[in-house]
Amino acid sequence: MSKMLLGHLVKDMSTYFFVAFGIVLGGSILGGIAALLTRQPPFHTMYELAFKLKIWGMVGALGGTFDSFMQIERIFQEGDMSPVIKQIIFIVSAFIGADTGTRLIHWLVHGDPI
Repeated sequence: MSKMLLGHLVKDMSTYFFVAFGIVLGGSILGGIAALLTRQPPFHTMYELAFKLKIWGMVGALGGTFDSFMQIERIFQEGDMSPVIKQIIFIVSAFIGADTGTRLIHWLVHGDPI
């Protein structure tokens, strides 16, 4: 694999990671602020929102729909496995970003890692 292709792959992976991370982190923090303004427990709200936003962080990072999964199905039918591996790497990057955001919120709220 050439350095240019590897550099492009790493750039895309980091983009998917940080978009998913930002959706979970930003949504949880803003939800906590909304809870504070409405006299609800902000830390409890942030804790629950982090779990609820995890899947949406992945979906948002992958383009807002499940096109990545549909593309994998189409590629399997055509028989070319290289794009499948690339899409799986992007899905894993988005999952790791969303999971890291969830773990960070849990650590900020409770002080203990999960």
